[in-house]
Amino acid sequence: MRLVQVRLVAVDMDGTFLRPDMTYDRERFLRLRRRMRAAGIRFVVASGNQYWQLRSFFEPEDEVAYAAENGHFVYDVGDEHPFFAPELRPEVARTMIATLDERRLPYLASAAAGAASPSWLSPDDLRWARMYFHRHEVVDDMTTIADDLVKAALRVADPITVAHELDAVFAGRLTPVVSGPEDVDLNVPHHDKADGLRRLAERWGIDLADAVAFGDNHNDLEMLREVGLPVAMSNARPAVLDAAVRIAPPNTADGVLEVLDELIPA
Repeated sequence: MRLVQVRLVAVDMDGTFLRPDMTYDRERFLRLRRRMRAAGIRFVVASGNQYWQLRSFFEPEDEVAYAAENGHFVYDVGDEHPFFAPELRPEVARTMIATLDERRLPYLASAAAGAASPSWLSPDDLRWARMYFHRHEVVDDMTTIADDLVKAALRVADPITVAHELDAVFAGRLTPVVSGPEDVDLNVPHHDKADGLRRLAERWGIDLADAVAFGDNHNDLEMLREVGLPVAMSNARPAVLDAAVRIAPPNTADGVLEVLDELIPA
């Protein structure tokens, strides 16, 4: 890819853009963001996390768009409400709640207005939920809000095994995907980071062949396969490394910023 072709940059957050302590080099990013704006390059955060958590890392003047919760809720720059969210499927949401409650798999469920988790979550699991989903409530009976729910996120010790098991249980009604070292997302089929990125690119008149995307986990695979320059972090899972055409330094060494410094003309 020639450098002048880059018109869109998409980044995952945890394990990719953010360091392990959930920080990043703000001053260096601002310098790069100025160069991106001068070159007409859009910047998208594509993450499994909630919009209100993601936007806490940035300021309005950074002009960030969001494909939040694996592309289920898509926000253009400056949006307070998503311009896209999947259609509600209450019957699937009720099945999801019954399955997760019965198995006592710690989870939270998402709606466009925020997230909720069952009251039986442990204090530690509740801290996990609130770390990644800032707009969040605890509900005694999750079925009372099933009509508003879209997807779920789980915290489990063995995410790959749990994702395989739930894939058989939901049989295409929900798509389990590993999204972190102890995280599984239950996504609406055909809704992922690539789908969210496509919707933003269509709005802006950008061909995703002119996009670069950075990721580290299974929930980044569709996005990496969609763009012209897929970049995996060196700390990424093997499947993600295989899907990339370039490997960035690890998130501990600000690998995203290192690569962008090279790609985007000064």
